[in-house]
Amino acid sequence: MQRSYTLDELAKFLRRQPKQLQKLAENGTLKGRKVQGEWVFALPDVVLWMETEIVEPESQNDEFEKTLAPNAGADDEETTLADIFAENAIDLNFPAKTKESVIRNITKLAADAGVLWDADGMADALREREEMASTALDVGVAILHPRQPQPHIIAENFLALGVAGRGVPFGGGFNNLTDVFFLLCCDSDRVYLRMLNRLARVLKSEGFLDALRECQTPFDAKKLLAAAEKALA
Repeated sequence: MQRSYTLDELAKFLRRQPKQLQKLAENGTLKGRKVQGEWVFALPDVVLWMETEIVEPESQNDEFEKTLAPNAGADDEETTLADIFAENAIDLNFPAKTKESVIRNITKLAADAGVLWDADGMADALREREEMASTALDVGVAILHPRQPQPHIIAENFLALGVAGRGVPFGGGFNNLTDVFFLLCCDSDRVYLRMLNRLARVLKSEGFLDALRECQTPFDAKKLLAAAEKALA
């Protein structure tokens, strides 16, 4: 997979105007570097920038997903959040009181579910990502993920969920507290961005988070997400 892009390549990939991306690079919004006078962008930096755009209004999320679809394989386009959301990777009584315990327990949850081979390695990757900027949103939800794909330590693309009984200081979120924690891991940036975008849209669905917090079983949580995701179409 291509790991860096020139300005023109990135514009083509994202279906954006080169001048728009150049302006973002010049003001530091989109991290890049100049090589022999030409802008070059590393894919992880593009991912980080796009994550900030994910939480924009719904119409922008729709457009964002359209830009990714032509670049994904047929199998990727058919994959849904519900497909990678395993019931045994859902804990509705999530034991977390600190940021560190969130990271430790969410990786253990995934490892116990058989979708993650190296919980310690993933925990290190999540800490590194959180040090860059908190993944907590202002609705009391955090979407944890490594900065770069970790295909060598995941068994498959997966989404794990922990819902804590009380809010945890996680560097952001509603009143600086977070109680819903997703862990999203994919084997490529393209698939990750598509899944992240769909999850962001689901989280904005009216009543979804309130209903999620009231779920009694993992089956209920998966059914709720599947229904909310289906309604996006």
